[in-house]
Amino acid sequence: MAKKLSIRPILAASLRWCRDFWPVCLISSAVFYLLLIGLVRGWQSMAVWPLLAVFYILWGVFFRYYFHRRPYLDWRMLFDSLIPSTKIVLLTVLVATFIAALPVLLLFINISPEFNSSYAKLWQGDIKNPDIMLFITNVLFLLVSPQIAYRPFLAWISALIGRSGSLKFAWEKTRDNYFVFLTIALMTDCSLFLLRRIIFAYGGNDYITMLFAAPLLVYFNVVSAKVFEFFFLSAPTADKKPTA
Repeated sequence: MAKKLSIRPILAASLRWCRDFWPVCLISSAVFYLLLIGLVRGWQSMAVWPLLAVFYILWGVFFRYYFHRRPYLDWRMLFDSLIPSTKIVLLTVLVATFIAALPVLLLFINISPEFNSSYAKLWQGDIKNPDIMLFITNVLFLLVSPQIAYRPFLAWISALIGRSGSLKFAWEKTRDNYFVFLTIALMTDCSLFLLRRIIFAYGGNDYITMLFAAPLLVYFNVVSAKVFEFFFLSAPTADKKPTA
């Protein structure tokens, strides 16, 4: 029988972990903030690739620290984790491409002449508005994110700490929890969206937004770790400082 995840205890436990390990969270937030600035500034240059590599490595170090896996920087485990992470990226690209092409594909399905005529008029009108298209794309991607991102992400964590990195196994372990993962996705996206809107409303900019987004990133990393514990570990990781 599939295990059912309850969100509230996970969120509360994650908040307690961040409180108890505030120095680690503070340092991680500062490092992630600097990397986010670098990614924004270098997004259109080759500098983005080494920055993404550093981000990936430090992300792995964070999770290995959380799960008390020494050494925290383990190159073999990082290499093993590239297998599920590459699958996640490819799956995301394929789904994103399909979603982006979906409005055009509907015309080729030829549902009916009446539908094609009405849809063509709609396409030439409001649906062509970039804001509306972006909203529709984001909603569709959000709906599939539990399947292509949030649940497979647990396979990446699993490979990182020396366990199975099978996406199929991760889907199987977390089955019947789609709406729970969708709720987590909504909370993550909405918190970042509202954060940006509030900061910009008071005259802020992207750099200030990232200053507050970095701790949120750390917090939701901890949430992912707690979710992994719930589904994959028979007993939770003790919330105590790792020892040698």
